[in-house]
Amino acid sequence: MIRQDADGRRQKSSPLNLGTSVATLALFFVISLGAASDSAAQSVTSDSPEAPSHVLPPALSGKERWHLYLDENYLSPGIYFASFGSALGGHAANDPRDWGGGFKGYGGRAASQYGLFAIQNTIHDGGAAALGYEPRYFRCQCTGVWRRTGHAFEMTFLTYDQHGHKRLDLPQLAGAYGSGMISTLWYPKGYSPLVQGVQAGHAQLGFVAGIHLIQEFSPEIKRTWPFNKKFTRRSGRD
Repeated sequence: MIRQDADGRRQKSSPLNLGTSVATLALFFVISLGAASDSAAQSVTSDSPEAPSHVLPPALSGKERWHLYLDENYLSPGIYFASFGSALGGHAANDPRDWGGGFKGYGGRAASQYGLFAIQNTIHDGGAAALGYEPRYFRCQCTGVWRRTGHAFEMTFLTYDQHGHKRLDLPQLAGAYGSGMISTLWYPKGYSPLVQGVQAGHAQLGFVAGIHLIQEFSPEIKRTWPFNKKFTRRSGRD
């Protein structure tokens, strides 16, 4: 997207941040890990009946939903890593230019990303609670890297209701696009909620898909993590 700044100079505005690039890289990284793991596991599970993919743990209570929301937005380091990491792309491109460079510019971009993620989680979790939808991601109870990858992408747009039925995840979509559009309010003049805001919503959905892939293949990632054995010896775990 090309826009003009206050001095009439043409400037590219890219709402896609590093988080989307990380999500794309995570896809290829996770697929390679899953393929290696599944090829070894298929000989063990090929004769075993698969568990239904809709089997879910008990629904969250209101108190548990509140604790999940606090963890996602304040207590877990994940949102801070995501905020500082995704701000690197905009900072390297000096976008928005009005925010400048240096530590101050990077801090502003990181704060903007944190606000984006916090608004998304607030809309998502609040909408899920109102509709009785499941805000958590559950790994596919199936085998095969492609089936599990498809499940991760599918559950970016779908979720489960209180009866375990799949529904269109309206709170997730509202959170992604709503947060993208709201975030343009603190951007410099020239950023439109219906243009850059919607594009940022696309990026947020890509980020969610990347997170789901990591969650889906987290057992394989943990087993192949290069420092896993070293950490296990130090921590004394089995």
